Amino acid sequence: MELLERPRTVREFQKMFQHIYHKTNKQHYTDSDLIRVLMEEISLVMESARKDRRKELLRQLARTFSWFNAVASRFDCDLQEILWYKYPAVCPYCLLEKDCICGTEHPKIPNKEEALRRLRRDRRGHEPEILHDHQLLHAKLYGWQNDRILLIQTAAHLAEEAGEMSKEFRHKNIDQAKHELADIASWIFALATRLEINLEDAVWAIFPYECEICKEESCRCEVVP
Repeated sequence: MELLERPRTVREFQKMFQHIYHKTNKQHYTDSDLIRVLMEEISLVMESARKDRRKELLRQLARTFSWFNAVASRFDCDLQEILWYKYPAVCPYCLLEKDCICGTEHPKIPNKEEALRRLRRDRRGHEPEILHDHQLLHAKLYGWQNDRILLIQTAAHLAEEAGEMSKEFRHKNIDQAKHELADIASWIFALATRLEINLEDAVWAIFPYECEICKEESCRCEVVP
């Protein structure tokens, strides 16, 4: 991919946000600051969902995805890797490939961790890489469940996972925090699907390889955006 081409894969989007904001984030934000800002952005997602402001919510979801990438990159998390590790084309709790039932049932799966390890191994090389394909995978896994709940409940799940991620980072449980990052991504996908948008398009509309505020490909904002 040439530097300023539109990203398509999860890794390309993560690389794009690093290119735009790495210097600014390094200068202005500690690790804790980045997590706090992500939490603030998610609270604005909650507000937009509560007030049913769909257009505002779409834009805020893209901003949240930007800060989500910033947190992941700060902690050297490869989002492509952690997404596939947590979701190897099945729900990691009920192991179903479609229409997860975890919201209504809590199945006990014998040898579940071994089954997940086998799935990760056997399906290696077949994982989705395109961001929209990840969104489609999560819609396949959880669309039925997410259609049953209100939009504000979907946003609340996102906030819940962000809180769990923040707690794990605070306690230096980095591996567990990475699992929570994957869950945050899943709920971002859920909101995008609920809004009937392609997350790729929504993000690119606001971040076309440039800062939303100063419009530079490498952010030069003097005031922290």
